[in-house]
Amino acid sequence: MSWNTLATTDITAEILPDEVTMLNTIQGSSSILATILATVTAEILAQILVGGNQIGQPGTVPDQIRSDAIALVRWKWFCSLPKTDLQSEFRRAQYDEAVKRLEKIREGREKVEIPTQPQNVTGPSFRLQTIRRGHRVGTRSFDKLGET
Repeated sequence: MSWNTLATTDITAEILPDEVTMLNTIQGSSSILATILATVTAEILAQILVGGNQIGQPGTVPDQIRSDAIALVRWKWFCSLPKTDLQSEFRRAQYDEAVKRLEKIREGREKVEIPTQPQNVTGPSFRLQTIRRGHRVGTRSFDKLGET
C-alpha cells in the first residue's frame, strides 16, 4: 500500500453513470467537487498528522483510507447541492463510518502507513516530547522499569 493522489475522477468513478449525468446538469457542480476535494484531503492530512503519523504530499491520501476519503468527499459534495436523491441513508452511513475512522487516527488509536515521500512538517500531534527547563531527569527512576 502507498499514498496516492485523490482526483475528482476517483470520486465520480464511485457513483452511478446516471448520477454523474444528473450532476453534470447542475451548474457549477464540478467546481464545487474540486473545492470540496481539496478541502477534505487537507483536513485528512491534518488529522493524520495530529494522530502522530507522518503525512504524504499535498493532495495524497493513504490507500488504506482511500474509500473513507471518497465517502467524505462524496457526502459533502452531495450535501452542497440542491436536494437530490443522492443523499441516501446508505451513503450517510458510509460517511459516518469514515468520520469514526478518522477520529481513531486523530486520537492515535489507529496508525496509517508511512508515505514514500513524507512531508517534513512540524505541528501538533500526540507524539511524546520531553520539555526541559534546565532540569535534568534522574535516570534512577527508570532503573527498575519493566521488572515484575
